[in-house]
Amino acid sequence: MYKDLALILFLIGAAAMAAIAQTGGEFSRLDLTGTWSTGGMSMLADRNTVTGATTPSNGNTQKYVFGPDGKFSFVGYLQSTMYGCTTALFNDKQGKYELDGNTITLIPAKNFWRNTNSCSAAATKERNYTLERETFEIRTKTDEYGKNYLCLANVKGETCYRKDAD
Repeated sequence: MYKDLALILFLIGAAAMAAIAQTGGEFSRLDLTGTWSTGGMSMLADRNTVTGATTPSNGNTQKYVFGPDGKFSFVGYLQSTMYGCTTALFNDKQGKYELDGNTITLIPAKNFWRNTNSCSAAATKERNYTLERETFEIRTKTDEYGKNYLCLANVKGETCYRKDAD
């Protein structure tokens, strides 16, 4: 009886593995479609003891929007305040994406950057950056609350994004 049960469990496992291998765990545009974001913010602020002014907090946000039509947009913002000076980086990237199994290639048509510094107006720079393709390996993760994450990894590292409510 135990041998029969073991054989049945083995066959079920083999069938499940075959089904996974058949799909390859590949992503579809429908799996990717939506808004995915990540970021954080410091709850601490500095107060100037002479003027009483409070400096903006430190933080960052990154957001991808993937459409079912193969288009994407990305917005990234990082702000850091040190010694009363606030530096901010902003990136607006848009274009098309291609999926190939668990790999996504972003093909930007726009890649705008702005760098500002509140203590040095001369340090403020804007530029349209290179339109180079970026390729990432896609993975999904689930947190302890059952929320899905989309993780994009390449040689520079991995960043995971939580799907926003649609």
